[in-house]
Amino acid sequence: MDEGDLGWLYGRNSTRQEVIMSLYVGVRIEISNRTLKIKDLADTYNNTNSMAKIFDVHDNGRIAVEKSKDMLIARGKQEDRVHTGLINFSLMLPIETTEKEIERIVKIVNVLGNDRLIRERVKTFVLGQSALNKMPEFAGLTNVFKNMNSFIPNFTAIAWYYAPEVKFK
Repeated sequence: MDEGDLGWLYGRNSTRQEVIMSLYVGVRIEISNRTLKIKDLADTYNNTNSMAKIFDVHDNGRIAVEKSKDMLIARGKQEDRVHTGLINFSLMLPIETTEKEIERIVKIVNVLGNDRLIRERVKTFVLGQSALNKMPEFAGLTNVFKNMNSFIPNFTAIAWYYAPEVKFK
């Protein structure tokens, strides 16, 4: 019996190599547009912070749910018909792992959210009262959220986050 025949035993194809990639896992932030005074938030933040990155900023946006491969993922959408008064953006941590591992993380967060996106105040996470605080993949967000106060005054008190959000590429 060669190694390829053992795939049934391990629940996977044991001869296939998993590719480790630089991916991102994090949350989608939503705040009032009155609180953001920086025009190019993503560029300003990304140039000064190497721990986390901001992607996909929507000035007049809303949060949407993307359903993909039995996963629910937070996404931002630009709203053109109605004025929302809200800004949303991705705040993500880099992670060196496989796509399969990212899918596993998303599915765990979906279970914690009872098959819905988790929506909480950032303050809940910073105080250690969120279910996501127990997940090591999200541990770095506490310092990232605190650091955001220097870019957006009172960020931890006024912002909401939706989880999970991932960037596969």
